[in-house]
Amino acid sequence: MNKPFSDYAQVFNAMADELRLKVLLYLYVNGERCVCDIGSYFNIGQSGISYHLKILHEANIINKRKVAVWNYYSLNQNNDIYELLKDIFKNVNKEEWKHNVSNG
Repeated sequence: MNKPFSDYAQVFNAMADELRLKVLLYLYVNGERCVCDIGSYFNIGQSGISYHLKILHEANIINKRKVAVWNYYSLNQNNDIYELLKDIFKNVNKEEWKHNVSNG
């Protein structure tokens, strides 16, 4: 199915932020995580990290699952962009990988 340019623009806009790319790498390495874990890992308050997660979710790059009062996020592996992300992450400096592996 063909997508309009606006869909692609939304995806690339969502990924055009270094913090959001780091969040995507974090989710790629660590799997599904709670918003509280993501915010804590990046030392960002819940409202700040929620803003970035909302942009990624609206672009359909990540999934959101609500459990009680918490939202859990994971990469959307059914989106075409997932393969692109995997290629990007394969070429990222390995230091970035070390800094995105959760201890929890």
